[in-house]
Amino acid sequence: MGSSKTNLLIFVLLLAFIGVMVVGQMKERNIAREASAGSSQEEIDKAVAASTEPDTEEEHPYKNEKVDFKGEEFTYSPLGSSLTAGYYASKEDKKFASVLSNYIQEEMNYKVSLEGHSAHEALLMHGLDAVPEINKQEPDLVSIEFGTSDCSAKNNIPLDTFQKQLDLLVDDLTGEGTSKPQVVLLTTWSAGERCQAFDEAVKTVGEEHDFPVVDLSEVWSSSSNVGRKGVQTYNGVSDNLYPNDKGMEVIAGKIFEAVEGPLKERGLKTTES
Repeated sequence: MGSSKTNLLIFVLLLAFIGVMVVGQMKERNIAREASAGSSQEEIDKAVAASTEPDTEEEHPYKNEKVDFKGEEFTYSPLGSSLTAGYYASKEDKKFASVLSNYIQEEMNYKVSLEGHSAHEALLMHGLDAVPEINKQEPDLVSIEFGTSDCSAKNNIPLDTFQKQLDLLVDDLTGEGTSKPQVVLLTTWSAGERCQAFDEAVKTVGEEHDFPVVDLSEVWSSSSNVGRKGVQTYNGVSDNLYPNDKGMEVIAGKIFEAVEGPLKERGLKTTES
């Protein structure tokens, strides 16, 4: 009788041991499956992220390459208002259009001719009036800077009017019978929330025409880029609204970064043809 109890006890313990082993193995398998699934999901997430990231190398494959256009003629025609006119750089060669011209010349070995049209506190409709003059210059690059005066309380140009005018301006500069220049758009300068909707209109037009837009809020929001009042410059006595020489240099750098790839591709295609 005692032997039977012992055998039964051993049998029960053996079953318990087997049960523990089975449960343990099942847990290990579940953990392994979860780890595998997690790893697979991680790989999927990485693949999706990679497919949605903009492929700048593919879009502009020559951006980071050194190119030499051997002193070929290149016309840059900035079009805009006070900022484009150079208010208030200390000297004319310190305004962003001049600095940008030097960047293009140094980086690509173009012989840059700086043309364009700009006027103090000009409205976008003045830019439309200047289109025939700009097209006669047969530019390779046009920067467009309007909106700060348009959205001011003084002028109060309706937003939809501004956007339609800007869209028409780009069409007139790049349509049939023109040199079809590379265009870059600039947002408003130091206007804050008052002109935020105009900045969005500029970005919309840029996106619709597939032209880069330089957001100037990233420049004027830093006080180190804005000039101080009462300094004598080649354009008169400065205020505390427009950029100083450093701010002009930052603007030129941002424009160059936006157009470097397209300009290199444009130049190489022209050379090959």
